[in-house]
Amino acid sequence: MGILDELRNVTPTGIDVAEAKVQEALRSNAFELDLSNLALTVLPATLGQLRTLKKLDFSHNQLTALPETMGQLTALEWLDVRNNQLTALPEWVGQLTALVGLNAGQNQLDRIPEGLRQLSSLTSLFLHDNPALGLPPEVLGPSWEAAFIHRQAEAAAPSGIIAYYFNSRVAKPLNQAKLILVGRGGVGKTSLVQRLTADRFNPNEQKTDGIAITPWKIQIGQDEVRLNIWDFGGQEIMHATHQFFFTKRSVYVLVLNAREGTQQDNIEYWLQLIESFGGDSPVIVVINKIDEYAFDLNRRGLQEKYRSIREFVLTDCKDGRGLADLLAALRRETDRLEHLRDPFPISWFVVKDKLANLQGNYIDFEKYRNLCEKHGISDEKSQETLVGFLHDLGLVINFRDDSRLGDTHVLSPHWVTNGIYKILNHEAFSQRKGELNSSELKHVLDDREYPKKMHQFLLDLMGKFELCYEYYDGNGNYLIPELLGKDEPDLSEYGVGDPLCFEYHYNILPEGLLPRLVVRSRSLNKGLPRWRTGAVLKFEGNQAIVKADIQGRKVAIAVYGERAGRRRLLSVIRSEFEVLHASITRLQVQQRVPIPSHPNVWVDYHTLLVLEAEGETEHKEVAGGKVIRFSIQELLKGVEEPATRSQMPRDRQGLSSKPITVVYSYSHSDAELRDQLETHLALLKRTGVISTWHDRKITAGEEWKGKIDDQFKQADLILLLVSADFVSSDYCWDIEMKMALERHEKGEARVVPVIIRECQWHKAPFARLEPLPKSGKAVMESPSLDRAWKTVADGIEEAALEMRQRT
Repeated sequence: MGILDELRNVTPTGIDVAEAKVQEALRSNAFELDLSNLALTVLPATLGQLRTLKKLDFSHNQLTALPETMGQLTALEWLDVRNNQLTALPEWVGQLTALVGLNAGQNQLDRIPEGLRQLSSLTSLFLHDNPALGLPPEVLGPSWEAAFIHRQAEAAAPSGIIAYYFNSRVAKPLNQAKLILVGRGGVGKTSLVQRLTADRFNPNEQKTDGIAITPWKIQIGQDEVRLNIWDFGGQEIMHATHQFFFTKRSVYVLVLNAREGTQQDNIEYWLQLIESFGGDSPVIVVINKIDEYAFDLNRRGLQEKYRSIREFVLTDCKDGRGLADLLAALRRETDRLEHLRDPFPISWFVVKDKLANLQGNYIDFEKYRNLCEKHGISDEKSQETLVGFLHDLGLVINFRDDSRLGDTHVLSPHWVTNGIYKILNHEAFSQRKGELNSSELKHVLDDREYPKKMHQFLLDLMGKFELCYEYYDGNGNYLIPELLGKDEPDLSEYGVGDPLCFEYHYNILPEGLLPRLVVRSRSLNKGLPRWRTGAVLKFEGNQAIVKADIQGRKVAIAVYGERAGRRRLLSVIRSEFEVLHASITRLQVQQRVPIPSHPNVWVDYHTLLVLEAEGETEHKEVAGGKVIRFSIQELLKGVEEPATRSQMPRDRQGLSSKPITVVYSYSHSDAELRDQLETHLALLKRTGVISTWHDRKITAGEEWKGKIDDQFKQADLILLLVSADFVSSDYCWDIEMKMALERHEKGEARVVPVIIRECQWHKAPFARLEPLPKSGKAVMESPSLDRAWKTVADGIEEAALEMRQRT
């Protein structure tokens, strides 16, 4: 035996390992086979014999082709070939009729086979990082990691991806992008737009109220490119809404005013906001109004910190200085946009142009679908992908990810933004600290543009943005927390005793964070003080004061009451902040807790968790020139019990790490009670036992009556919130309850009736199911609502844990 043979016996090659694994799989009739990370250039010839195989993974190899014999794996449900060197997927893929998921990302694919069109079973298709396919990110959707590992979003529908690919064979470059101007009010954004698009300057230019949207055609080489310019108003009240219109297929222009000095905090605020919502989009920093003032700025330091900054340009709109430099920078950065010239199917162009020329400010989604059908776009996923494209480009607005709004209308951006800003800027609402009635909108909005039937839609839209909420009185009364007064009220009666304290520190404190908290925690704030930067919250007899320090870029929470109750209320508040933080990409947040008896000494909460996980029991800090020692476990227990920490993996108990999805079926009249239950379930959500969904608004259902929401169809646990209004609701009774019980009978979901208000329910179809509370006595009949809700929450936890143990 030679030396090479001896070495091969000691260290088997990748193909040796693969052959051995295939042989073992053949012997055991295996359902799964993992051949990843073996540096394979070819696959074992015997692979096609594995007729029982359902899952096959040979990702992270060096394969350039797949063998014909794999077409015999007709039981295969999941195929992972990502991170290889494949230039094409073979036609035999269409023979894998059981295939549910295919991941072919990070290859060198330049075509996909017709056979993919035949796979009606396919629910997941990942073709990311194959530039030659010409598939834009809006079509590809979330990556495999985002959809299956981090569970951040639903994977894109394969039908939409495949339809776009084959339609784009008859296509031309899109050549459109979005140009977004941001900055404080009065810095000259509108003057810049006028100079760039029409070479005009008006020294008395009016400030932009809301958002002005201007189409602008520029020449880039041989191509004519259309930029849709979004000029955001700089008023403080507007800042909370900017994030909802920031998109990634964009060039950003941050406009600063040379007359106001360096404004370092102001610059970083905008740069971090763009980074959070615009991803890696390029940023051009414009220093405007340089006619009288020099401007000192640490350009190198900012570019090192914010890699998205491409250039600094000095301008003055009065005499046009710097405008040529700005135009050159805009052309260059637009030209560099990764997907500017992606192929756009001709039929999509036709629909885009038809929408642009439609009379009126909106069409309902069904008419949009009919328009698509008329021009050859029959696949529903392609229709949704197209409207998503046009939304990101700023040509239309459609909130397709929201069950209340997505299937309702395709809207003019001007119509949406101006309607919202007219409401936000209305003087009467401001004087009343954000309180309004829906009937008053007829005095605020022009009925020719905003007919009465669309007023509720605008309020729902603001609700989606967490800009307002409806009071529980059912009379159409709303609160816009952004319009609350800035003065902090007298809180002496609420801050009594020794509090449990907690703080969040931010790289930026986004405008609107605290007003959004007020919206999210309305059931905790009912009848209690609130102001622009803070609120008092109450839960189980305990009270919390939450305050934002804008200049200090922090939020302080002080909770008063008995020890265990304080921890529960803090956990509820933290669960709301976690949702808010997750909605702002790349937001940097530090959590801090004070050391007992040393209220001015704070410790990083995450540091304590790491130390505890590493087996440390004691930590030291310096305070008042002395070293103080404290127990890590005791300090953490002061904040929350170990079992309720969101960082603690529940699967240590042998449970599935995936949370049980819970949806509510309820009457809108019971929204307040639903919110109270949602609050009591906050700890289960934080610990990953459940996730909840409850966005449907029953009384607004006429436009989509009979359409069961996908969330409802896919729920693991369905809660029927039973009351007289639930029983009398046709939608709850005839549609949701019927669907819930059918899924319960099939074993696809579990249904739990929650008796919230006394009514005749004992002869209902769900009466044979065990209710909560288990006594069958309505929650509202209990002498202690908190105790009753806790009983319900305990029952839901018990049901959820049982379900997780079975999976």
